[in-house]
Amino acid sequence: MNPIRTIAALFALSILAQGCVKETQEMAQEVGLLPSSCGTDGARLQATVDGSSYCATAQVIATGGNGSAMVSGLDLTGSAIVLQFDDLTVGTHAITAAENGVMYMSMGSTYVVGPDQTGSLTITEHNPDTHLLKATFQATVMNTASGLLKNLSGSVDVIYTLEE
Repeated sequence: MNPIRTIAALFALSILAQGCVKETQEMAQEVGLLPSSCGTDGARLQATVDGSSYCATAQVIATGGNGSAMVSGLDLTGSAIVLQFDDLTVGTHAITAAENGVMYMSMGSTYVVGPDQTGSLTITEHNPDTHLLKATFQATVMNTASGLLKNLSGSVDVIYTLEE
């Protein structure tokens, strides 16, 4: 078989498969199996990873106490984002390898902020009485094994539980 025809056929099949996945997702949203938006107020972690949308649709966990918090989100494919808030003061804080950590995990690969990468974490709202925490973030993360970089940006709207 002609290699160009083979490549064209594989390309066509991948387009059809993507269309089927999108149709399946839309149908699941229409019948209420999947939400049509990312999360709900008080339970949302959404991001863009190298231009692709990420939504923690499977699970969002937020814990906090003593002026810090941790938020983790898992999507339906098993990818996860974990954010460490070292300070819950409203304002912009640096993300570095040593403070306010960010980790992204996908398909068995882990990406973290390395010594040459930075980012920012902007806390837009924090209510210590209701444990409401809203923030935006952006950072470049690196897979230390391969050196591959990914750009993350997103937002968090969670109500955290107190650590005991």
